[in-house]
Amino acid sequence: MSASRHHHYLSQCYLKGFTQGNAKKSKLTVIDLKESKTFETTPRNVGGIRDFNRVEIEGVDPEVIEKAQSEFESKVAKALQELPETLNFSGETKDLILELIGMLAIKSPEMREHLSKPLIQIAKMTMAMTLEAKERWESQITKVKADTGEDISNGKTYEEMKAFVEGQEYDIAVKKEHKIHMELIGMQQITELLHMRNWTLVKAGGESGEFITTDNPVSLTWHNPDQAPQFMSPGFGLRDTMVYFPISKKLALVGEFDRDDAVAEANKPLVAILNSKIIANSYQRVFAAKNNFNYVAKGGEICKGNTLLKRA
Repeated sequence: MSASRHHHYLSQCYLKGFTQGNAKKSKLTVIDLKESKTFETTPRNVGGIRDFNRVEIEGVDPEVIEKAQSEFESKVAKALQELPETLNFSGETKDLILELIGMLAIKSPEMREHLSKPLIQIAKMTMAMTLEAKERWESQITKVKADTGEDISNGKTYEEMKAFVEGQEYDIAVKKEHKIHMELIGMQQITELLHMRNWTLVKAGGESGEFITTDNPVSLTWHNPDQAPQFMSPGFGLRDTMVYFPISKKLALVGEFDRDDAVAEANKPLVAILNSKIIANSYQRVFAAKNNFNYVAKGGEICKGNTLLKRA
């Protein structure tokens, strides 16, 4: 049986909770904020990229990450299905869903690019420092050749290399395997910090409307942005911050420090506010069962989702 090459960074078992029929083959309304269009599709057709989890390491199964994620998601699917019935966010259910949040917080094409930028910047700074002086460059060439037998200058003079680097007519790429390694470390660290928070399970009740999600479904914000330290981003381990994560169209989680765990029912204004929070956190796409969800537009007015593109 051939391996699957279409790998999801947005889990299908998660997205199906926002479909019309709560199943992987049920319809999902997609609002694309960058392309200004709305369409319906199934979870399988969004949140995935060819070979996103595939690794090329000698002696290692190329699908090892994809297989591990699939095994994890099968457990998460059960937890997500049972939680609306029990409303008991504890034990293994809590462990699995917090690990899912940790994964979705860092696993995306956009985050991979973000994680790569510091490494690329360091590489450029290192090259510039190496080429500050001809003597330093030549000593590095000599050392590498003595250690490995390889002439990394490729016959180029110091002047030619310096002009090449200063011209910046080149690209530096971080190997996908290293990006995946950074993701795995980040997922573990974020999940540990999430366990330190207290969690409120929020139900959308009555006429409040439904929760929505996006292609960046983990929102981390300051409680009071106006009082936050200047030029400092919120962190998963920082006080005075809130983690918001929509679980399904009827349930959401709010994680804070120094609060009691609780179950609460949201009214229409609160659902609209939380929907606006996750829309603001999106990279490009909003996912909902239908486009009649509530959100807060500029000026504080509660509007329906079918007006979102007009007001964006």
